Amino acid sequence: MLNLRPYQQVLSDRRSVAFSLAGFVARLPMSMTGIGIVLLVSLTTGSFGLAGLLTAAATLAGAVVAPLWGRATDRVGQARVLLLTVLINVPSVALLVMAIELAWPLAVSLAAAIGVGIGFSLAGSAVRARWTLRLNGSPLLHTAFALEAMLDEVVFIIGPVLVTFLATALHPALGVSISAVIGLIGAVALAAQRSSQPPIRWTPHGHKGSRRLPWRVLVPVAIASGALGMVFGGMELNIVAFAKEAGVLPYAGLILVAWSFGSLVAGAVTGAIIWRASPARRFRVGAIMLTLSLLPLPFVSHPLGVALLLILSGMAIAPILIASVGVIQSAVDQSRLTEALAWNSTGMVAGVAAGAAAVGYVIDNSGAQAGFVAVAIAGFLLTLSAQFVRGPDRGAETDQMPATTLNPDSTDTSPAESSRPPVGTRN
Repeated sequence: MLNLRPYQQVLSDRRSVAFSLAGFVARLPMSMTGIGIVLLVSLTTGSFGLAGLLTAAATLAGAVVAPLWGRATDRVGQARVLLLTVLINVPSVALLVMAIELAWPLAVSLAAAIGVGIGFSLAGSAVRARWTLRLNGSPLLHTAFALEAMLDEVVFIIGPVLVTFLATALHPALGVSISAVIGLIGAVALAAQRSSQPPIRWTPHGHKGSRRLPWRVLVPVAIASGALGMVFGGMELNIVAFAKEAGVLPYAGLILVAWSFGSLVAGAVTGAIIWRASPARRFRVGAIMLTLSLLPLPFVSHPLGVALLLILSGMAIAPILIASVGVIQSAVDQSRLTEALAWNSTGMVAGVAAGAAAVGYVIDNSGAQAGFVAVAIAGFLLTLSAQFVRGPDRGAETDQMPATTLNPDSTDTSPAESSRPPVGTRN
């Protein structure tokens, strides 16, 4: 049954809307950096293989450091980490642009791409941690996660179109450069809202004062998210190559928008439904649906046909992403939630790196239609790995907080309230 009132309740809280909007701006580079690097390198050097290599280097570096940034965020606060990452990212993007434009040695380009990845923002995890702090134990938390998933899709609607226009109509380097500037603005805006960030957990002896991460739950989700990332990374690169082969390169961003539009619609519906199925079960079903939707793509050669199929395919994305956050939130203590979400991001980003590199190799050797086959294979890996995703044990009890609703004039949650463990649907 559809119920739109939860969205109205969530959006009535001005403080939450403020950090959500700042996080939205900070996340825009998430959809711009990868395709921006692809366009910069492919338009300047003509090599999709090199574009895939540098994109993979950036995303793999981001995957390695994400848990470290997540742990640092939980221990020293979001503001410091958000500012530090963006101060690494912006100079690295500038160095990468110069290295490609001036044909500097490959080692310089790789070092710059790694710096770009190290500076990837954890704004998405940071915003979701803030929502969990304010709505822990409330059924509105599911709606808030759905809202953030929809904003992610808006990010992937706006970002690719903007970066493609800037790179193809104005200058190949402009797309990724503007992306870095937008990320700087968003990170500063989110970091400035210190009152809504989760309180710093003072644990002098590491994390002995907080619960252990539930690896039995977390590892399967991270592995499945890695396979999902392979689909994302491969599809992003392959759409650019497909558009170039079809003679519609300036519209590559619009084709990717079709994918995000389908996900946006599905995300809105998902957040309005009162679900009986657990997040883990919804993750498994969504993985199967996404894989099935990828199978026709290798047999379609017209850009409009590909765009229409991507709308259908995208309808499986937001439900999967919402479910993955739900599985983790239901099993992880609040004091380590950002770190746990970062591990999930690590799996996703590592998958994007592998997908971009593998599909880039396939494109250079066999073309974009073969690239769609490679993306479909990644979908099969997603379906297989998703079958191992499970929620917390039914016998594992968590302390429940009473369900709450938001008051537009409410104060921020106190440290005492936020120290209670999260509660969520158990599998």
